[in-house]
Amino acid sequence: MAKKSKSLAIENEDNNKKLIGYRGRWYDVSNFTDYHPGGNVIEKFVGHDATCVIDSMHKHNVLEKRTPVGCYSLSLGNFDRCMNDLEHKFRTEGYYDNSFRWYVRKSITTLLIIVLVFCLVVSGAADENIFCVILTGVFLALFWQQSGMLMHDFMHTQFFQHRLWDEKVGVFFGTVCFGISARWWKDEHIIHHAFTNTVEPEENFVDPQAMEALWAQNVLLFPFHTAPWQAFFVKIQHWIFVPITVGLGRIGIIVDSFREEKRLDVWAALLAHWIWVVLLLSYFTSWQKIVFVYWCGCIGEGILHVQLLLNHYSKRFYTMSEKRNEEYYRSMFDCNLNITCPWWMDWLHGGLNFHHEHHSFPRLPRDRLREASVHIKQICSKNNVHYDECCFTVAFCRTIYNLSIVSDKFRKMLKND
Repeated sequence: MAKKSKSLAIENEDNNKKLIGYRGRWYDVSNFTDYHPGGNVIEKFVGHDATCVIDSMHKHNVLEKRTPVGCYSLSLGNFDRCMNDLEHKFRTEGYYDNSFRWYVRKSITTLLIIVLVFCLVVSGAADENIFCVILTGVFLALFWQQSGMLMHDFMHTQFFQHRLWDEKVGVFFGTVCFGISARWWKDEHIIHHAFTNTVEPEENFVDPQAMEALWAQNVLLFPFHTAPWQAFFVKIQHWIFVPITVGLGRIGIIVDSFREEKRLDVWAALLAHWIWVVLLLSYFTSWQKIVFVYWCGCIGEGILHVQLLLNHYSKRFYTMSEKRNEEYYRSMFDCNLNITCPWWMDWLHGGLNFHHEHHSFPRLPRDRLREASVHIKQICSKNNVHYDECCFTVAFCRTIYNLSIVSDKFRKMLKND
């Protein structure tokens, strides 16, 4: 693991400086933290080594315009060193650079889905029989699901590899097409990557994409579920997980994403989203069909939420101190689970069936993840790191079982209190 500094007060004359460690050198980011594109998560690394997280989530030259203000002793663990070397290999061999055409084809294919939906509706075929009505809802769900996956890719700058341009396209697919605040999602997702399954109740900090008000998948989350109504739901969380995630997941994430959203471009994109949705639904001749198609789309797209939660919900949680004292990449493998499937099913999972690979190297394009997994498995084997993977069914059962076990622990805690 990386050795932390003895004390910034000893190593630096100005204790008010906000210093972040990278490859044995301290960098002063005091005048940058408020402007960090990734948000205030950077504050969590002040006074600590951030070599691995910077290498995995940023371009290698991200600090080239900054002058180091001090040095410290850096000693990476074997696993972190091997993963850093692999990241360098991917970078020098062009793994990050050759996916432009793939994403163009993927984007066009996704947009053709909604074109097909409009063709069904405008032609009147979708309004004539129940089969076409159901088919419209299914294709609508598929469009939302694939748009959400593309939003994820663009917000990780996997397309243009230019933050501003990728974010603009990410807002298009995430807000105009998918219907949520793509920028809100990115703000939370960056914290999720930096501190996956990490909790610190004393600081009121929790991985935002590991926290839901209705259930607690780990005992470390109990302090965040103190309201009587929350206690009621945690007791039955293994029963309500699927119905709520699938049936209400889309509505919930839309509401959450816009609750405090103030950025005008996102609200404009949301307006565009509802214009095409209302236009699409206006072609149906009855309210029953309108509600059915939209809700069918919501339920179908709700499977996406289950997909994403299975990657983390049965895995280890860390406190902040535990996280900082563990190797960065080793902690990532402790907190993630891969879903095994044939190569031709990668499109349905949006590449996130390779969660170990994605969390290790978030900027790595989706079409290179399966190839990258071969190298990562070799490194895990050499370093005695468990590469956890299983099929969707087993992952689902593990998640439900974990929710049940944690629910029992919650009951016992309340009983003892």
